[in-house]
Amino acid sequence: MADTISLREKKKAKTKLALLEAALALIDEGTFRSVLVDDICERAEVSKVTFFKFFPQKEELLVYFMSVWQARCFCELSANGKRGFAAVRHIFSMVAEESRKYPGIMLSLISFLAEQKMHPCVPTLSEAELALLFPEAEDRASIGNADLYQIFVRCVREAREDGELTNDVSEQEAVMLVFSMFYGAYLTAHLFRSDDFMACYELHLKSLTR
Repeated sequence: MADTISLREKKKAKTKLALLEAALALIDEGTFRSVLVDDICERAEVSKVTFFKFFPQKEELLVYFMSVWQARCFCELSANGKRGFAAVRHIFSMVAEESRKYPGIMLSLISFLAEQKMHPCVPTLSEAELALLFPEAEDRASIGNADLYQIFVRCVREAREDGELTNDVSEQEAVMLVFSMFYGAYLTAHLFRSDDFMACYELHLKSLTR
């Protein structure tokens, strides 16, 4: 696949990913709001003109982060074969691991989403971006089309099939609750000054398991 990608598209993909990595490194334990575009550009060695060409608003970098993250999530689940609530736990463990690397990213994302009137449309990754992120993957098209909602729908359906999901909730209700856990359990752990995010996720998951 990579051989069919133009040099221009490869350069665009490398630049976008470099800007994302620079922003993540600068967030550290702070907030995305406090990170300056000038500092992102300096770290990534990219001009401000180029930055705004890719991201007309700084906050669009957070949406891009979501796009890359859920693609990585889909790829990992496909590779390890986890299903049902085991897959949900793996997703939550990825959030916990990401937070150890970039402590401020999840809170920045939650804050951003709380300010939106609707959930932002997460852009589909380009062929060049997928090639850079997943060079060994065979079915990059499926990875690029990954959607966290659909991933949770599949996990909940598998949990029902495997007899893991309590009969007290419907599958649709369970998907909504898993989304609430994804963001809410993390925020709860933060408010209680706990860095054991998985313990908080496990506590919330008890409400769905048999």
